[in-house]
Amino acid sequence: MMPCAMRAPYAHQPHRWLPCISNRLASTRRCTALPSRVTRHSLFSTQTKNIDTINHAAHVRSALSAGPLPYERGWAWQHVLLNRRLNYMRMQQQKLNQQLDDDGTTAHDDNNAEENTTIESVHNNDWILLFEHEPVYTLGRGASEDHLTFLNNESDGGVEKKRRLSRKYRGADASRLNIDQSKRHSSQIWSVEEEVHHLTNQSTAANTPVYAPNGSPIYRIERGGEVTYHGPGQLVMYPLLNLKNPAYKQDLHWYLRQIEEVIIQTLLEFDIQSNRDEINTGVWVGQNKIAAVGGSSSR
Repeated sequence: MMPCAMRAPYAHQPHRWLPCISNRLASTRRCTALPSRVTRHSLFSTQTKNIDTINHAAHVRSALSAGPLPYERGWAWQHVLLNRRLNYMRMQQQKLNQQLDDDGTTAHDDNNAEENTTIESVHNNDWILLFEHEPVYTLGRGASEDHLTFLNNESDGGVEKKRRLSRKYRGADASRLNIDQSKRHSSQIWSVEEEVHHLTNQSTAANTPVYAPNGSPIYRIERGGEVTYHGPGQLVMYPLLNLKNPAYKQDLHWYLRQIEEVIIQTLLEFDIQSNRDEINTGVWVGQNKIAAVGGSSSR
């Protein structure tokens, strides 16, 4: 999961830049993009880019037409789609282990082939989520709360709020977004939208965030990177990708450079010249940072 935030001068004109991002993602994989299939799905419009040569599809879901979203809801979308995929992959591995014959070959059940294909098409997908958030500050896993210098103006010098934001603090009043699996019974069958709604309500009910002087909530989350601000007029892209797919490389440094290249090439479509920094991850226009990149990965 690799969030990417970019100041977007055309954030409310996705018909202009969405094809640019989709095509750049396809060309970054060194594959050919086929025509898109566009459908409506609840809050989101869904655009599927089919990649021929390797028979791979990345699904783009955009909520930009709905305007700025509460950060908690965007966070819930990420985790629902990601956890469904991880659960599917774990179940498939368990089935594979159970089906191994004594001689090491795999026993196949043709009767379940069609069912497994349907389940895979629903849960085993790469996703690219596109949001515009309501004002919010987020801190990466290792970010220092001392970087929130505006907290120094609090009556106690920001001590209490920094305590609740500390990377080591896990108390009930910690300003974090967490998933409480105990509040969902394993027998419940929900649609994606129902699960997102449940998780959003659960996170907002369980967490009273720290607030900045401008009234924006502040959360510590699971991504890498330092302090990031999201707000109206800013495009936030969340690729949820399995780098074990042959379309990619299992190399995070390669992946970060590809994300930066997608941004650079997309900006060129609007005659905006941008560049990388030799030390820091992200994209700059001159000396001004136009896109920040932070991510979370696991094996």
